[in-house]
Amino acid sequence: MYLRLFLILAMLCTFSSPASAEPDLSTLQVDRSPAKNVSDLIKRCDLIAYGWIDSAYQSVPTRKVVRQGKVVNYVQKFQIKRSFKGTSARSVKLLSTGVEPLPDAEDPINMTYPGPLGEGNYLLFLRAVKGTDMYSITGIWQGVYPLHGGRTIALQGIGFAELNGLTLDQIAQKIGSLHSRP
Repeated sequence: MYLRLFLILAMLCTFSSPASAEPDLSTLQVDRSPAKNVSDLIKRCDLIAYGWIDSAYQSVPTRKVVRQGKVVNYVQKFQIKRSFKGTSARSVKLLSTGVEPLPDAEDPINMTYPGPLGEGNYLLFLRAVKGTDMYSITGIWQGVYPLHGGRTIALQGIGFAELNGLTLDQIAQKIGSLHSRP
């Protein structure tokens, strides 16, 4: 009898509950809608943080194909050094979408499917990915600001000029003033 009870309990424990199941990375979609302006960018974010992106990433092919190749979802680790909006762990998973094989840098497909970020320090404007513990970049490239010499770099023609050349303290002031507006 005890053996039967033990076997039943062992079988029940081996099945994982649906609530703890990992999401299927191949089916996740990144919201690619652009922000209208800096205020909209800030408003749409769940997390705004400065930190380090590692070059390592996990890649999972989606079921989508474009002329340039297969659409792939990437997950990278973002080590948070300072948060400006929202709360999170010291490290979060960043979901992005790209194309493999990697297109030339000039290919316009990179505007829609940017792929994983290169290793470095970034200020990122992030949205939670529903049903997961991951985040994606708000407005695709609009939410990416590399730091060089302690100052942000707004990507030419994509990033918001109001966020260019700012220190982290100036970013905190800018976000605070824009976030407090109705």
